[in-house]
Amino acid sequence: HARPLEHPAPSASARPAQVILLRHAEKARDGSDVHLSERGRARALALADLLTTNAVLAVKGSPAALFAPKFTKRGHTLRPYETLEPLAQKLKLPIQMLVRPADYATLAHYVLDDPGLDGKTVVICWIHDDLPGLAAAFGVRSPPAHWKEKVYDRIWVITYKGNRAALKKLRQHLLPGDSAK
Repeated sequence: HARPLEHPAPSASARPAQVILLRHAEKARDGSDVHLSERGRARALALADLLTTNAVLAVKGSPAALFAPKFTKRGHTLRPYETLEPLAQKLKLPIQMLVRPADYATLAHYVLDDPGLDGKTVVICWIHDDLPGLAAAFGVRSPPAHWKEKVYDRIWVITYKGNRAALKKLRQHLLPGDSAK
């Protein structure tokens, strides 16, 4: 009996090797200042090193693209940009601001469909309220329900195996007082 020819599986669309999601660094306690606090600026500097030297995060290569939301009239979207600035300077990469915070699904489609990002590491710094939805837009089936208001010291790493997206939550361990849990 001749066996039928096996057809190769359809090729997946372009897909990054990993997508690193993080919340902007610390803001002023009362939230009135649209810029990072002093602690937030310290975290942003430390993140630039972490995201380029940490063995777990750099296993797929240095970040090839950086994304933050477009600035809004309320101004709180300056913080994600400011969080990525030291990393952008270190890598000599632009911070791309393609969509408003609520349009995170559009950003996910853009990243997943960009052949230039296939097999690369992408870093996205966003507003904490939208991070679970952003993870879902990247294909994570059961993203955490929310990112807690006072939590700044986490990183979510999305990797792909076939068509399945997996999310791993990591602690940053960058500044005194960062959580050990």
